[in-house]
Amino acid sequence: MIDFVRNRPIITAVLGFFLLVVVLGSFPIVPETKQAVVVRFGKPVRILNRYQAGRPIGAAGAGISWRLPFAEQLVWIDKRVLDVDMQPQQVLSTDQRRLQVDAFARYRIVDPLLMFIRARTEEQLAEQLRPILGSEVRNELGKRPFAALMSPERQGVMDNVRTSLNRIAS
Repeated sequence: MIDFVRNRPIITAVLGFFLLVVVLGSFPIVPETKQAVVVRFGKPVRILNRYQAGRPIGAAGAGISWRLPFAEQLVWIDKRVLDVDMQPQQVLSTDQRRLQVDAFARYRIVDPLLMFIRARTEEQLAEQLRPILGSEVRNELGKRPFAALMSPERQGVMDNVRTSLNRIAS
């Protein structure tokens, strides 16, 4: 064995580098703010550092884990509160007055497996939520006269938008 290393140093270095990559790729470090879906050949097999309501984000679950190199990939999903912005758009109130509306929504991914199955990535999830947000805001604001949207009744309108968004987005 020692003769092989001495006679073929380039092959030994390449094999050593490959072995180092395999070992380092087998033990990913999961940050406290992330959760990961482990995907084996395109199929999700387990979740690392899953979000649990009521448990602090820095609690147990983060740190060194394991995976099969080359066979399993990690899809990282943020555990923190994320946001999605709606493009400014015009909405007609019931009294035919035009409103320039800009809205945003905040959300947290509580089921990473379901998110992976339906959207694959956080970016695709945000792209799917944008039209839903715009549609719900237009629908709710279109049911009200302009004066109602400038009064304290506006909070009830926003609560209705939140309720319908929660129902649809879940």
